Amino acid sequence: MQRRTFIISSAVVGVAAGVTLYIKWPRDPKWEKFPLQYPFILSGFCDEETVRNIGINFRNLVPAENSKEKLLDLLTGNFQNKQISLSDHSAVANQLEMNVEEDFKNGKFLTIKGWLISETEARQAALLSLS
Repeated sequence: MQRRTFIISSAVVGVAAGVTLYIKWPRDPKWEKFPLQYPFILSGFCDEETVRNIGINFRNLVPAENSKEKLLDLLTGNFQNKQISLSDHSAVANQLEMNVEEDFKNGKFLTIKGWLISETEARQAALLSLS
């Protein structure tokens, strides 16, 4: 193989790989824009439809938490820092992840559709299923 052919082939392969990654690279994950509705870890394993189904099943299991208002109160009421603004998506996501960790430490988890999830994640999925 000639040097020129090698350089051109390498450039073409590099550009093709770059374009492929650009097209397939996830744009703004939904959990970053809507942290109350999309459980961070669960969203990494499940597609949106599965998370919605988990939420629907949770709402059937716990009918007392079958409204957006109730779910929002329960999700935001457990924030350690009461000064967190809901518009600060990063702070909300961090707080929710801390709540998920605390749920598992305190045994507040349940199995829904074969997934072992915390109460916080279940409430987030339920909120998503109502939207």
